[in-house]
Amino acid sequence: MDTFTFMIAIILMMIAVQFNQSWLIFAIVALMILTMRDLTATILLIVATVILLFAKELLMAYWPFVLFGLIILSLLIGGKKQEQPAGYGDMFGGGGDMGGIGFGGGF
Repeated sequence: MDTFTFMIAIILMMIAVQFNQSWLIFAIVALMILTMRDLTATILLIVATVILLFAKELLMAYWPFVLFGLIILSLLIGGKKQEQPAGYGDMFGGGGDMGGIGFGGGF
């Protein structure tokens, strides 16, 4: 899960909750669910939305703590290491099985 995107979504939802814009909250949630590829991220976003909607007035004084708590929860739930598929090089080259293309050979 992309933690920065999750954090921005939570901040936007908190602002929408403060201004009582329910349609904007659901639009943010729908857009984030459509763009997230992970089931745990979707579940965590739905849980965060429910927490924000049910505890509007209570949590607004403690929004930094809520934000950091949700970020820590997202890191714990989505903290599994993703392995790189076989056959791909590293970020700075490698090229897999390119066969020496571009290195002066073959022509």
